[in-house]
Amino acid sequence: MPEEMANDNTNTPNTEDIESTQETEQQPDVAESSVPESYDFAEFCVDGVELDEERAQQYSEVLKEAGMSQEQANAVTKYGLAYAQEVAQEVATQYEQTQAQEIKGWADEARTELGGQFDATVAQAAIGVTYMEKNVPQLREMLDATGFGNRVEAIRLFAQIGQMVAEDDGRANRGGASNTSDVAGFYKNTDFSVY
Repeated sequence: MPEEMANDNTNTPNTEDIESTQETEQQPDVAESSVPESYDFAEFCVDGVELDEERAQQYSEVLKEAGMSQEQANAVTKYGLAYAQEVAQEVATQYEQTQAQEIKGWADEARTELGGQFDATVAQAAIGVTYMEKNVPQLREMLDATGFGNRVEAIRLFAQIGQMVAEDDGRANRGGASNTSDVAGFYKNTDFSVY
């Protein structure tokens, strides 16, 4: 058995293997030497937007653990930002579509609920909105932007206001000075100097 071991070269390292192992151990890893102490993300900051230092530090730690150079970190960051923008755009588009469907649903519900009175009620509501716009500028724009004007509750509310405005012929305020004399007569025994 000792003769077999002496002839078997597979278990004993030769001098070439020892030298190549020593060379690789002595050479610093190229990837480790190109990993910066800190990463520079300034090129990815939009003007006027400050970098969140805490998140940047967390991100830097992940990049360091992965052994990435500044160039590799820039490539990953560029891709990540583009991906995040695409996802954000998709979410915004989906939200807008959902919102548009909901607003259309409100209009369909109002049309169904008001039935044959829909056109007359909407016409009366338009009078109410026009009247309210005198005191609440851009009311119509708000109703359109939010879709609230399509809700049956809003249509009924503004129709009620429109009806009240139409019923008021303005005669209640025609007395002008006579109204003040009525008030003075009502309080004729009151000494206002005490107040």
